[in-house]
Amino acid sequence: MKLAKRQPRSTGWKTWAAFGGAGLLAIVAMTATTIDAHKGITSKYTYNDDVFPILRDKCGSCHVPGGAAPMSLLTYKDEGGAVAWAESIRENLVAGSMPPYYADPTGPAVKNPHALSPRELDIVVTWAAGGTPQGDLHKMPPDMKAHVQWGLGKPDLEIPVDAYTLAAGAMAATGEFTLATNLKEAKWIKAADLLPGNSSIVRRATIRVDNGPVLAEWEPGDDATAAPGGTGFKLEPGAKLRVQIAYKKPYLQEQDAVKDQSVIGLYFTDEPLSGKSIEAFAVDGGDEGSATRTFSASLPHGGRVLAVRPQLDQAYDSMTVTAIAASGRKVPLIKFRAARPEWPRRYWLADPVELPAGTKIEVVATPGDPDSGPLGPAVKNPLQISLDLVSQ
Repeated sequence: MKLAKRQPRSTGWKTWAAFGGAGLLAIVAMTATTIDAHKGITSKYTYNDDVFPILRDKCGSCHVPGGAAPMSLLTYKDEGGAVAWAESIRENLVAGSMPPYYADPTGPAVKNPHALSPRELDIVVTWAAGGTPQGDLHKMPPDMKAHVQWGLGKPDLEIPVDAYTLAAGAMAATGEFTLATNLKEAKWIKAADLLPGNSSIVRRATIRVDNGPVLAEWEPGDDATAAPGGTGFKLEPGAKLRVQIAYKKPYLQEQDAVKDQSVIGLYFTDEPLSGKSIEAFAVDGGDEGSATRTFSASLPHGGRVLAVRPQLDQAYDSMTVTAIAASGRKVPLIKFRAARPEWPRRYWLADPVELPAGTKIEVVATPGDPDSGPLGPAVKNPLQISLDLVSQ
């Protein structure tokens, strides 16, 4: 999602659901006043010079007027901007719950990581804890608004999703759609993307082939990522797509009927030399629990692991996925930290891993705080870790 100029408007964030709109605005106003009146300036970093560029680049795809997040961080103070939410920003960054991209940078590398760098984290946290100075008033950031566009350029095939209306009085819902591709011949797909019709209510989406593989786990702010060269998903002639979209309104629109009509984009590629499609191997985690769990399954055949897709049943402080060979040699595949079920996604490995048949895939999962509260629409699924791979 790209950004464009516009006058900002008010939204909320982590705690808005606990209060009415008027109460929230009062709290925001009191918070900002308290910060201004009682907090000394100790930060050498300022919003205009140092913090805004980081929030724009790492948070602005969602936390922008008209975006999916229920508040904007791209204004300093107007109508409850970043300064009013400085403590919440600091808490979420330190806890690792924002940005909601859970690949631990101390584990194996993934493509398109979203985490703040140590320097970026230091700048924002120091600013938030150090009096939130605005900086040079002659260097005011531009006004921003959400502007959606295809991340990989124009797709080879665009498929409109059926129009969906989130009814007045309803805050969240999930739409299920079956879409015809009308393909007359087999096609190979390197990437799938979604273009929201109304970016303020589209929170996440799963795009899959009917009775087939998951083509994409879409989240606002994510960049569509193409499968590694020489791989892809096969679509047979006449194939259909199953699309699930989670919708959630900004609180100010609760009493409005809000409409969306998103579009699915498919990107074609050449048939792989192997002629084999990307497939999934799932490791089931059993029932929800409060203690650390270890579970595993063995690959029935060898293959090249390209990505990992966690489906979580609760919040987890940490999770590791490791391949263990018959010899006992261990190869880490991915590591997660502060992971939550509200934001499922596919994590493409920076370096795909070749594994022989019989390799055990072991998952060690340590649950997190169950009372930390949802950041998105409620999700309740069984714990499952899927590997996307091309078989040998």
